[in-house]
Amino acid sequence: MRHAVVVFALAAAGSSVGCASMQVVPVSENPVVIPCSDFEFVWQQTVEVVDEYFDIASENRIDGRIETYPQVSATLLEPWRRDSVDRRERLEASCQTLRRRAFVHLSPVADGYAVQVEVYRELEDLPHPAYANTGDATFRTEQSLHREHDVIGPIPVARGWIPAGREWKLESKMLADLGCRFGIQ
Repeated sequence: MRHAVVVFALAAAGSSVGCASMQVVPVSENPVVIPCSDFEFVWQQTVEVVDEYFDIASENRIDGRIETYPQVSATLLEPWRRDSVDRRERLEASCQTLRRRAFVHLSPVADGYAVQVEVYRELEDLPHPAYANTGDATFRTEQSLHREHDVIGPIPVARGWIPAGREWKLESKMLADLGCRFGIQ
């Protein structure tokens, strides 16, 4: 059943991927300057825009920083989620686990407030495929009851995610949404 869903999703994506169906995302200036002198209003609008895309982990009004939790990217089967900007990114997130995390910074400037959005993207790094069932029926020859109780030195931490750079399309989309709230094109 799972394979049928994946094949259907890939077929649907393959039929719609092409030059005619490519969505063009306008590049917004990062940071964007909001011409408003009311910090509270700019802050609330920024929080609302960020909340449409991510779950917010922390807000610091004094420093003007908003951080979000890492969020697994939207796939082809999740059209209601807004963090994957175009079909290519949705297809890629369907085939490879991706996650994104956003950092937003508000700073005062002469004309109002500058809002800078940084969205970082990461690929999942697994030591082996998650649902690989080859070799399940083989007999194990190692001693499974042998345990080491004395830990010497630090325990290595498995990172699990590979940084893949910034996500400028999503940054531009978030800044464009924020600009629309203030009448900026």
